Amino acid sequence: MQQIYAAGRLILARPTLLALFLLPFLVAAGCIERTTTIDAVPDRPYAGTVLTASANDPADRELLRQLARSWSTRSGAEIRILDGAWDGAADIGLISPAEMPRWANGGQLASVPPDLKSPTHPYRWDDLLPVFTIRLSKWQEQTYALPVLGEGMVLAYRLDAFDGIEGRPANPPATWDDLAGLAGKYFKDPYLPPLATTAERLLAEFFTAAACYDRTAVGRLNPGQLPGDDFFTFQMDGASGDPRLDRPAFGHVAELFQRMQAHRVSAGDVATAFKTGNAKVGIVSLAELGQMGPDVAEKLGVAPVPGARFIIEANGDRRPTGQETINRVPYLGWGGRVGVVSAKCASPAAAWDFLADAGLPDRTALDLIAAPRWGAGPYRTSQLDSRARSRWFAYGLSAIETERLTSALNENLGSGVQNYRVRLRTPNQQEFASALDEELRAMLKNQTPAGQAMQNANCRWADIIRKLPPDEWNKLMRRSLGR
Repeated sequence: MQQIYAAGRLILARPTLLALFLLPFLVAAGCIERTTTIDAVPDRPYAGTVLTASANDPADRELLRQLARSWSTRSGAEIRILDGAWDGAADIGLISPAEMPRWANGGQLASVPPDLKSPTHPYRWDDLLPVFTIRLSKWQEQTYALPVLGEGMVLAYRLDAFDGIEGRPANPPATWDDLAGLAGKYFKDPYLPPLATTAERLLAEFFTAAACYDRTAVGRLNPGQLPGDDFFTFQMDGASGDPRLDRPAFGHVAELFQRMQAHRVSAGDVATAFKTGNAKVGIVSLAELGQMGPDVAEKLGVAPVPGARFIIEANGDRRPTGQETINRVPYLGWGGRVGVVSAKCASPAAAWDFLADAGLPDRTALDLIAAPRWGAGPYRTSQLDSRARSRWFAYGLSAIETERLTSALNENLGSGVQNYRVRLRTPNQQEFASALDEELRAMLKNQTPAGQAMQNANCRWADIIRKLPPDEWNKLMRRSLGR
């Protein structure tokens, strides 16, 4: 039936031949599915899967819970967070990079699926910093871990204590000797934060300093030059496998730590010391910086971790750097966290999907650095890219100090330094760490001469090494270096 509108009146007419011809098509058009702005129900590929996870550090369990909630919503799987340290029984472990080789060497870890390293995978393996892809995630040429948190330390100082007014220093210290030399010359009262309470944190600071005095940073190798054993020598001799804690560079740093101990705030923690204004300057981790809060952060300046203006030779001679440049040899792998999957896991694909999701470059990896409570340092190039700069403002620093923060973190990584140092990662590394931590703390408490303390630690390290056949130790030590 035709409908004709004329002068505001509806006129009914007979159906035309054209209308009868088009009628089936018009009816069919009414059945066509219309577009909608409502998202489709997401695919839940692991619905019904149950995984267990645990962390060695109790403080990391809340991070696991947060990551699990986010991933479970998308995947349909459930992750149950267990109490207690990871012992290889839980499907997923969140541990430090140095702890991973112990489990890999015992055959208790599943290896990372090859497709995660594919250029087309959203995880973007090529965006990871080389120290992770070459060393910290590998053991004996196999990749067993994915980074979840990076590490980071900077020199923090109160701007009102470094303004060049009324005898105060104008600039923060550039070397470890400068940091120790502030005592008496500029500050009479304690000006440094308290000593680190954990072995991981204390040794991170100690070896970061020692690396600068022990070797000159090498920017690049000559064409055709291959690094020899001496190139990687640090805590251990690269050729003999013997410990080197009795070398002058380590003794000098122990002496600096002994001098600084008398000028440390005695009570509270690092964040509290800066909040109260008692600490004027000191080394802080990103986690410690995050604990200070924006009210304190806006009063702080940040700078790169100190370096050295001279190298100490094996005979004790001091060789100045050219034109008094600051020598910084990065010490990496001291902190951060990696995720591993147990070889006993019944659903390894789901477990690896969870860990990959925790490190997606355009989502979780950026969210974590923007949450100061985790103290997440960079492990991807993109995390220090200018497009990610806004994430670092979460620490509460001013715009210029935020820029200096990312610059300092980038310098810590030493992308242009070939002979960066890595934390010892042998399966027995915890024994070495405990022994040195005990000797350093005893030295600082009892005023044992620094040289003697390092001799004591070196002997204890030699005793630990002798528990293993020489060939086996040398093999483990080289694998620890990624060789």
